Amino acid sequence: MSKFLKKIAELTNPSKTPETPEDAALTKAEDDDRQGKATPLQKKLLQKKRQLNQAIGNKLDKATQDLKTEQGPGDFVPRPGPETGGEFAPAVPPPGIPPVPPPVEPAPPEPLTTEGETFLVNLARKALFVDIDEVGLTDAERESINKDAEPETAKKVAKVLRKIIVDYGLSEEFVSRANVILEDLKKNDRVVVLVPGSFKPPHKGHYEMVKNYSETWPQSQVHVLISAPSARSERKTKDGKIITPVTAQQIFELYVEPLSNVTVSVSEYPSPVTAAYESLKTLEPGTTVVLGASKKDDDWKRWSYASPWAEKQGLGLNILDPAETAVDVTTDISGRPYSAGNIRDNFDNFEMIQHDIPDHVDPAQIKQIFDLL
Repeated sequence: MSKFLKKIAELTNPSKTPETPEDAALTKAEDDDRQGKATPLQKKLLQKKRQLNQAIGNKLDKATQDLKTEQGPGDFVPRPGPETGGEFAPAVPPPGIPPVPPPVEPAPPEPLTTEGETFLVNLARKALFVDIDEVGLTDAERESINKDAEPETAKKVAKVLRKIIVDYGLSEEFVSRANVILEDLKKNDRVVVLVPGSFKPPHKGHYEMVKNYSETWPQSQVHVLISAPSARSERKTKDGKIITPVTAQQIFELYVEPLSNVTVSVSEYPSPVTAAYESLKTLEPGTTVVLGASKKDDDWKRWSYASPWAEKQGLGLNILDPAETAVDVTTDISGRPYSAGNIRDNFDNFEMIQHDIPDHVDPAQIKQIFDLL
């Protein structure tokens, strides 16, 4: 505590001020002075005290006078506020201080920045069949043309588009490319097809099923899910090598190379049904889902509870009726089904396995994959 604060406390409430060594020395000096026994040092100390008290008193008097001058005569009276229910009137600024200007309303958007115009600008930008790196644009122009136009940037992007068209023209593929993009923009629903199975290994019938789904929903994403088999469901080659999920994936990827909307992945779950259910949890709400199955032996019935389960989970998916989306089992002309066991047992005999693999796949590629086991 500073000396000034200590003296204020002493003057206003001396009984509650704790006594310090300095206070004790002052008290003794005052007692000795009253008895006429004060030493020169004590007299000097008492003189300093009187000077300090006088200075404090002067400061308090001045502060009191300043407060009275500011408030004017009489007791302090707060400034009245607006009457109840009245409108608030802002204070008038002192002379010389300009009033605060009202907020500036944003200018109305130009016609080009409407939603429809922005859509057309983006359509033209994507359909422009020109290599941007080959076009003489500034860095700013290249940056604006390489990302989607927004309402506030559509006019700038349209200007760059006009420059490219005037200076470099358009490829003859412009029309077909524009039609493809327009068809993509018309898509309202995202369709995902899940085809789970152990595929030990996949054969031509499996490929034909996936091809069927790929062609039926050409704008969809078809996911082949290869489950991890348990010890009971493992299958081996004739020389005792286990057909692993990775082996099945490599073979299936050979099969689906011509199908651009098909992916093949390995699931951590041993059950194909569980693999599919877990995949449903990863899809965005509103997705239309097709669960792959065949019509043979009512294979589609394993998905009978998928839709109510997804609804209970709150996934927000549109799962199509599996009885309607199941496909026919593919066989050869004679009605003979395709066999995974024949591929396992005769992978080194090209003639024997040719019947059970897709026509576009080289049997030698199958053997190469099995040789890596």
